[in-house]
Amino acid sequence: MSSVSSFLAAVDATAFGNAIDPVINNIVNPVVGLLFAVALVVFTYSVLQLVWGSAEGDARARAKMSMLYGIIGMFIMLSAWGIVYLVANTVKTL
Repeated sequence: MSSVSSFLAAVDATAFGNAIDPVINNIVNPVVGLLFAVALVVFTYSVLQLVWGSAEGDARARAKMSMLYGIIGMFIMLSAWGIVYLVANTVKTL
């Protein structure tokens, strides 16, 4: 009986993994990609502000903070993408 139960659990996990693939490909990937692009633009704009900006201490401090926010945003998006794929591939292989 236990082999039948484990087989059914594997089939259910595979079915779930196959059902979740379109959601990941059509919803999660574009959203994570868009948010990563926004974080990259924020970071790049901040670098340009820092390099070509005025010598004011306040403007430089704002640019540095924006750079930090951009880096944190990119890290979060890459981490989210990795976690989604880790979970999805784990569920598929059960």
